Amino acid sequence: MIEKKTIESSAGKICYFKTAHVSGRPTVIFLHGLSANHTTWLNIMERLAAGEYNAVAPDIRGHGESDRTKEKSRYRLERFSNDLELIAKNEKLEKFILVGYSFGGGIAVDYSIKHLSHVAGLIIVSANYVNPLSYKNLGFLTPIAHRILLMLAALLRWQKREHYYKYDHASPAGYWHSTWIGLNTMPISVNFWMLAETAKFDFGKTIGNIIAPTLIVRAKSDPILSMAEAEDMARAMQSAKVVVSKHPSHFIASQSQEELAGIIINFLETL
Repeated sequence: MIEKKTIESSAGKICYFKTAHVSGRPTVIFLHGLSANHTTWLNIMERLAAGEYNAVAPDIRGHGESDRTKEKSRYRLERFSNDLELIAKNEKLEKFILVGYSFGGGIAVDYSIKHLSHVAGLIIVSANYVNPLSYKNLGFLTPIAHRILLMLAALLRWQKREHYYKYDHASPAGYWHSTWIGLNTMPISVNFWMLAETAKFDFGKTIGNIIAPTLIVRAKSDPILSMAEAEDMARAMQSAKVVVSKHPSHFIASQSQEELAGIIINFLETL
């Protein structure tokens, strides 16, 4: 059984979903990717509940049932990390395992650096620790891309929609299908603000501070996370290793859920 909970913060409502609590057992918090929602994790949450793990999955602000206010300052990494801390406090969690996919992986890394003692284990799935263009030798384009995204967000800030499409994130068939659906689930300006935020991903000097055992999961042909970046990330951290999924694309969390559940459970059993 999945329970919905809500936190009314000073910057809007945050919704999250949790399995029935099992006293004395570890809690895993799952963070979805850009333009998705908590349904990315429902199947895996049920698998964990069967093993008596506690599971929590927020709708990151701008997504699902959480706040979608079109205000740029609400969609910065520090705000997302603060939202995660609010959830941890609301659930009275002093330690937990954190799983972040794609953009959610960036939030997971940021939170883990800022709250070292709270994270008992970290799983980063198809997520970058530096700007996504850096490992493609296109880093010089970062300032240009950042400005273009902010300009598009400003131009589309006045976009209005009475209802936003909600969907089960396991349903998209591929990149363009997922992108099209994603643009119908949230204000387009918010989507662009969050894409622009990835330009600020620069954890190269701080990721080594993370003390929690860490697993970096990469698809075998992931266009977003290169093997070189995954290996560099692991080398920079105190206790990390890379696992390569059999899945060919970036969409491990939505399209290869059985395999990812097995990878996560195997990791949890080592903690």
